[in-house]
Amino acid sequence: MRSYCLVFIFSDYFFMSQLHYGFAEPAPACTLVSHLFPDKIGGRPAWLALDHLPDEAQLVCCSCSQPMAFLLQLYSPLGDDREDCFHRMLFVFMCKSGRCFFNSASSSESFAPSSVPFRVFRSQMAKSNPYYSLTPPDEKQFTPEEMLDAFRSGALPAPNRLTPLCPICGCRGTKICANCKKASYCSRSHQLLHWKLCHKRHCPNYDYLDEMFSTNPFLLPEFALVSEAAAESDIVNSHTQSDDDSSDTEAPAQTLTSVDSAEFAALETISRKETKEELIFSQFRQVMKVEPDQVIRFQRGGEPFWVSTTQRTIPSCEVCGGKRIFEFQITPQILSHLKLDCVKEPSPDFATVYVFTCENSCSLPRTVQAADGRTRTIEYQEEFVAYDPVP
Repeated sequence: MRSYCLVFIFSDYFFMSQLHYGFAEPAPACTLVSHLFPDKIGGRPAWLALDHLPDEAQLVCCSCSQPMAFLLQLYSPLGDDREDCFHRMLFVFMCKSGRCFFNSASSSESFAPSSVPFRVFRSQMAKSNPYYSLTPPDEKQFTPEEMLDAFRSGALPAPNRLTPLCPICGCRGTKICANCKKASYCSRSHQLLHWKLCHKRHCPNYDYLDEMFSTNPFLLPEFALVSEAAAESDIVNSHTQSDDDSSDTEAPAQTLTSVDSAEFAALETISRKETKEELIFSQFRQVMKVEPDQVIRFQRGGEPFWVSTTQRTIPSCEVCGGKRIFEFQITPQILSHLKLDCVKEPSPDFATVYVFTCENSCSLPRTVQAADGRTRTIEYQEEFVAYDPVP
């Protein structure tokens, strides 16, 4: 039986190097809130730091300039040796436009930050922090109404207590409704959508918490992420298949050396690359069959299961200069839960998504000086994400 990855039960899961699988399972929205430190897919982000959220410019797609949707978050503390990382969460956002995936794949720049339709952020803090109690959260199962009452009374930390949030996506809202002066939005497009959905009727009485557990057309379907350790045989078989397949793909090279035609050799080289890509992806699909429902493969400091032969350069951390290490990858199985299929245009699609983070998990919060001379507090550090398109 799979178990929920709650911090006070499964904290060891995340800072061990053993491979773990993540699975999507239904869960009530009121159990996937910030003070419970959830691992989850879709819905609105359950922000870790409740202030100094990523700004609008950080959460728009580099290709289409539209707001990205929240995809998932993983609770990944580093253990007792890092008191400043007692709580640590990674947040992934994605563009919902299939055209941005198609354009990125066509340009062969799925590792170029300017073309990747994903963003990932890291937030972390000590056990003693401005947002959460030092004692573990109450294990009592609140109803949605009880949870909202606790937010309003201050008994629990309300998600919008320090930062106005957009009711459509749950991200930082900087654009305020001119009428009620209460609703805040991340973008003009979300303000218009909210007006059509409900704000036109309820504008004077708006309260973000009233819509906190509601869904809308922009949000991705919401699930809990649950974990399961990979069996040792799964890991051994994966590496064995990788070695076998890599030797198989070397055979065509001997044929090429005996061919004099430069044009034919060039075509053969392209064919070899395509064949190798197909072999690697086929191998990946075989590994996926071990746990066909897995949506996450987590192994901080381990090796990702590469799905292509693309040459990769993982940039160092822009803040401390430290090496970035693999933390987890997202499998294409997650797409079956997201309901993103489109009829008249391309749907988002990928072979796998890779997330790399600073090996030092450099300190947060930190302050920087803006161009206007004012200081700015950073509690969400952007990390490196890349993906491979389907061959």
